[in-house]
Amino acid sequence: MENAVIKFDHQYVDGGCNACGVLRCETYSMYYLNKEVGFSFLDIESLIQAIAQVNQWRQDYQEIGIGEEIDGLTKAGTFVEVEKLGKQMRYKNQVTNQMLIADNQYDTNEKLFSTVNQILQTIFAIDEIHFSLVEIDK
Repeated sequence: MENAVIKFDHQYVDGGCNACGVLRCETYSMYYLNKEVGFSFLDIESLIQAIAQVNQWRQDYQEIGIGEEIDGLTKAGTFVEVEKLGKQMRYKNQVTNQMLIADNQYDTNEKLFSTVNQILQTIFAIDEIHFSLVEIDK
């Protein structure tokens, strides 16, 4: 089992106008397989994208009709469809025909990380990852 350390930091920024208040902005970086990758949100979409790219999956698309295409990730002839469905994400491996639909955000990190591992193992054939979350001290 590989380890992934997710470090996060937050800062408060002025909203930019008199009507806007102070906003909390968070930034994330993950150390995984001796690489560091940054991402914007602690959600399914961002984590899957970051982990897949570290594992040599690349963004791609396939044409599905005249002027229509579907976004996805590709590696060694395998294409995984990635589609955002409102508050959910759909992943479908076109070679194995396996598909998972999952909520994009969760109330607990344990449920989030468990769902990420399920998608990685079932759709991308990536081994289970042990996640740890660390706040960066200033």
